[in-house]
Amino acid sequence: MRRCILTVLSAGLLFFGGAISTLAADGNDEQRQRFLAAYERLEAGRSIDLAAEQRALAGYPLTPYLAYRDLHNRINRAEPREVRRFLDDHEGLPVSGLLHNRWLSSLGRRGEWTTFLEFDHGRGGAALACYRLRAERNAGGGIDDTWLQSARELWTVGHSQPNACDPVFAELYDRGALSAERRWQRIEQSMLAGNTGLARALRPRLGRDQQLALDQWLEVAANPARALRNDQLEGSTERGRSIVMDAFNRLARSDRDAARRLLDRYTADGRITADDAVAVQRQIALRAAYSRTPESRELLESLPSGARDASVLEWTARIKVGRQDWPEVIQAIEVMDEEQRGQSEWRYWLGHALLEVGQVAEAEVLLDTLSTERHYYGFLAADSLGRPYAMNHRPAARDAAVIAAVQQKPGVVRAREWLLLGYATEARREWHAALAGADAETWTGAAHLARDWGWYDRSVDAANRGGQHDDLELRFPLAYRNAIEDGARHAGVDPALVFALIRKESAFNPDARSRVGALGLMQVMPATGREVARRHGMGAPSTDDLRSPAQNLRLGNLYLAEMLTRFEGNMILAGAAYNAGPNRTEGWKTDNAGLPAAVWIENITFGETRDYVKSLLAFRAVFDWQLRGEARSLAAVMQTMPGIAAELDIALRDND
Repeated sequence: MRRCILTVLSAGLLFFGGAISTLAADGNDEQRQRFLAAYERLEAGRSIDLAAEQRALAGYPLTPYLAYRDLHNRINRAEPREVRRFLDDHEGLPVSGLLHNRWLSSLGRRGEWTTFLEFDHGRGGAALACYRLRAERNAGGGIDDTWLQSARELWTVGHSQPNACDPVFAELYDRGALSAERRWQRIEQSMLAGNTGLARALRPRLGRDQQLALDQWLEVAANPARALRNDQLEGSTERGRSIVMDAFNRLARSDRDAARRLLDRYTADGRITADDAVAVQRQIALRAAYSRTPESRELLESLPSGARDASVLEWTARIKVGRQDWPEVIQAIEVMDEEQRGQSEWRYWLGHALLEVGQVAEAEVLLDTLSTERHYYGFLAADSLGRPYAMNHRPAARDAAVIAAVQQKPGVVRAREWLLLGYATEARREWHAALAGADAETWTGAAHLARDWGWYDRSVDAANRGGQHDDLELRFPLAYRNAIEDGARHAGVDPALVFALIRKESAFNPDARSRVGALGLMQVMPATGREVARRHGMGAPSTDDLRSPAQNLRLGNLYLAEMLTRFEGNMILAGAAYNAGPNRTEGWKTDNAGLPAAVWIENITFGETRDYVKSLLAFRAVFDWQLRGEARSLAAVMQTMPGIAAELDIALRDND
């Protein structure tokens, strides 16, 4: 998506957060303008005098993209020799692979099988794999056992394949090359993946007994409780077992009480094995735990030892933390294996539980070590001890020679040009292709270079890839600082919280788009952006507006301020609401009223939101340290929970 980074081509400069980046122009502005004009014409489907533009732009790093875009536009009319020439001349260009696949797809659609095989590289997705098989069949290679096996593997998936595969699959049907077992295998994969439409479409290809079994399974998908009450449903065969177990798994998610009653009936009738019954019990218990239902503790503890895996042990301990049953929390954590018990979460809660039962010395040993670590639980441990947070900042060595070597890579040069033109997607493609397989030293140099350019999301990414986990300036940059602080001040919110939210939401990528459609630095949903804009007398924002850092920050800050106002200034509740919505957060607030704040967080029923809030609090402390030189204690935040008791009012120092 173009122009997601603020661009000032006329001055040849990029502007990031109030400071001019070192990604400055170098005298190529005239070439950039000419390339951009030509490239935009091609993007719009119009023609250019390619030879003339190539002569005028000789030496400009992005000039090959004009030939790429020209071929891309007329791929169905291109001559094989010109495609071959481009691929040979520009093997190192990341889009060469895209063009290659596009060319092969075009040849496949047109049935030009000989040319397809001449260009085929043996890679690509399902469509190209099917075109490859069709080319082999039609270009004289015929069909052998290897061909049939490849076709069967493409067929046996739990989802629909591209239309290019239809002739391949027709060959399998015509030759009777799909066994009954394999046909059912695809039905099973489809049903377990929730693709009931595909399963229905495959029904005519099944034998009579398999059709009846599928009909049972489709009834399970529609209404698992009703299907399980059918006396004809049983799990003695492998096929029946799959259906019965899926029915219980579905029902455990929607109606645990019904699942338990029906499980008792199936166990008594012998329609389910003892091992499968235990597996269903485990599923019911975990589902109850996820929802924090009153019976979850009993259900978890009633499971036989063979079913008490790491997940069961985790949720047994989590439920007991939520109930503040500290002696039992200690027991639940101590039965974990060494690896699980060594996780920061359980080290903290064991230390906290020991402190609550008066075993101060033992608690101090655990919390003392934990307080030296930089994360949410380390910060809670430091609060318990009344200590400042251990930020452990260690700047990564800045090696000028390594940075220069990275900067001189052709792909990195092209990435820089794309950035200057405002094409972030193309820039990232070049960047990662140029650095593929790089060692930690090179990635560290790349992190410094990206930060110098103001390309903060790539700087964060490169620092992580380079193992520079303790360089907080690279991993938690004060990016867009002026804009963020101005927006926070205008909205009346804590800038450190805004920095933390952006770091968690987008890692400072202004072009970020989530799987549900949230956009930009603060991941504002379009509908939310429109509502916030309406409430504040602003025009409805477009998609491009939400990708603009200035607009995104304004709307995101205003929405965050609304959540803080709604939840009485508490950033824990406001953060949960920003992530999961205010209505769900109101429910959690009511359900968990009176709990200590850290326990309240553990009781959030959405795991994603629970982890989000923890990260938000930890990141806020890191940015607080960066902005102020010290981090304010989470204890103060914990004590502002409305209707929630303060948790960290007993510190070890008070027990000495």
